[in-house]
Parts: sequence; C-alpha cells; structure tokens
Amino acid sequence: MKAVLAGFALLLAAPAAAAPKAAPAADHRAVAVESAEGWTFGKAGAPLLAEYASYGCPHCGQFAAATTSRVDRLVKNGNLRFSWRPFLIFPQDRAAAVLTRCVAPSRRLAFIEAVMADQGAIKAALKAADADEATRSRLYAAELAGPVSHAGEIAKASGLLALAQKHGLNTMQAGTCLANASHHAWVTNADMTARLNGVTGTPTFFWKGARIPTGTPDELLALLPQ
Repeated sequence: MKAVLAGFALLLAAPAAAAPKAAPAADHRAVAVESAEGWTFGKAGAPLLAEYASYGCPHCGQFAAATTSRVDRLVKNGNLRFSWRPFLIFPQDRAAAVLTRCVAPSRRLAFIEAVMADQGAIKAALKAADADEATRSRLYAAELAGPVSHAGEIAKASGLLALAQKHGLNTMQAGTCLANASHHAWVTNADMTARLNGVTGTPTFFWKGARIPTGTPDELLALLPQ
C-alpha cells in the first residue's frame, strides 16, 4: 500500500505535459506568382487588387503611403491578393523592376514597399548625381550604351543597390541581376503589355478584374476587406 501511495505521490509531483504549440499562421506575402505583367502576392482565391505603377511616380507614392499598411496586413492574413505591375516612366523604374525580379519571392513585396517608401531619398540621390559633373557624364554615357547599362548606373546612383542588399541581394548578385538581358526583356514586355491594355498613367487600379477610377486613397481603402 505504501508503494502504491508513493507512486501516486510521484505522479502528482510530475510536471504536466506541455500543451502542443499552435502552428504559426501562414504569411501569404511570401506567395509571389509572376505573370507577363508583374507579380501577384497572396493567397489563391482571395479578391485581387491590381496596381499598374511606377516606382518613381509621386502620386503612386502618396497612395502607397496611405494604403501599404492595410494592404500588407490583408495580404499577410490571406484576405487579399495584391498585384504589382511595373510601368516605366522615371529613370529608376527599370532598375527597380529588374531588382524586384531578383529578390527572393518571399521578400519581393517588402522590397517593393521599401522602394516606394524611399521615393524621396531616391529622388534626392538622383538629383545629387545630376549635379555632380563626373556622375552625370557617367550616367549619360550609360544611357547612350542602352537600357541595361543605364539601369546599372541608375541603381548605384539612386541607392537602389543598397536597398536591394537590405533585402537579401549581395553586391555580386545585384550586379549580375542588373546585367541580365532576360530580366530587362521581361520588364520591357511588362511595360508594353500594360500600354497595350490601355494603361496610360499611374497609378491605375483594377479591383476584382474591373478597372476603377483612381479616386483617393480613402476611396480605394473603402473597397477592400477590413
């Protein structure tokens, strides 16, 4: 009897087995699907917001500042898909789009968001580069050499290379990426596809497949899930 009681006491003293930990919720921002027009992020089947945008467009930057937090949260939680479709207007657009293509899919949306958030710094860096005679001459020579060379120099002058490094591309990877003609061909095709689809300016939004008036950031947010 004493042995039974002793065993029972040991059982009571033993620590309770830890409850199994719940699996972390999936982050659907890591799901990136590339098409001829751009990249779509989010859970398959979620409603789709598509934006044709220029990385240097100030109006696009205003929308990004007002909507990125909400869009990012909805994509992460699986309640929205977001499609970023590059449209070439400003000198940094090609370099930014090429680098986006080379960033790991799981970090691609974060890179796009970072470029848009850094619009002011990128614009200031390019303005400073234009004010420096040696840098301006190098950029002009690169522009004459063609879009591949020009994008490489723009990436250096604008700070895009440093930003890409913060999102997982080392110096060699970024340089190889910017020199890859197939990446540039894809960017050119994405821009041409947008124009053939009737896009003439940025930002241009499509919600659930239908083009919508640009309106204001608040009007756009009112369409989206909560």
